[in-house]
Amino acid sequence: MVLKIVRIVWPVMLTYVAIGAPCGMIMGQTGMEPWMVFALSSTFVTGSGQFMICNLWLAGVPAVSIVASVAAISSRFALYSASIAPHLTGASKRQTLAVAATLTEEAYGISLAKLVEGEDWGPRESFVLNVILIATWGVSCTTGAIVGAVVDVPTAIAAFVCTSLFICLLFSQRLSRGNVVAAVSGAVSVAVCKFLGLTNIAVPASVVAGIAIALACDAVFDGRGARDAR
Repeated sequence: MVLKIVRIVWPVMLTYVAIGAPCGMIMGQTGMEPWMVFALSSTFVTGSGQFMICNLWLAGVPAVSIVASVAAISSRFALYSASIAPHLTGASKRQTLAVAATLTEEAYGISLAKLVEGEDWGPRESFVLNVILIATWGVSCTTGAIVGAVVDVPTAIAAFVCTSLFICLLFSQRLSRGNVVAAVSGAVSVAVCKFLGLTNIAVPASVVAGIAIALACDAVFDGRGARDAR
């Protein structure tokens, strides 16, 4: 079963290596030892959150703002777990909890597709897939921390890996009114917070503002479209 899953997921594993190594370098520059990097990477399953923690810490952002920012971008995992749970109806509560607690974004996509398609896939396969990806990410981050301690890699270069990842994700999204409004509103909110000197809350405030304005905009236009149709 492990070999079967590795054959399916090996492209994702390579991506984890390419992104995890720079993340480990940044984590090492915050003062974390390699064993600390492995411990965090193996239990905190959002890579974007790890990048955010390190970059905000190096920038001197207060811990409260870091927690709020990471919590905001990590809340999506609650939706991932909720959406995959109905497809694990035949599993025990312990199995369902094990799958939900170890989900990564890529593992979620693969497992959900397999479960929906009705393939020979169940909670055991989903859990093993999660463990393989988490282990790959943890080893990649730890390797990056070890290499970063020997080779001096500028923080800006390593940190841009995460930024470039989000840029790719942005351009891969469907060009809809809500997405455009959310992106523009978030950028404007950050600029306003910076201008007003509210640096500590710029990131979480921009997330909340972008989502709220996009939802409000969609609600207004959808309601107007329904009235026009009537």
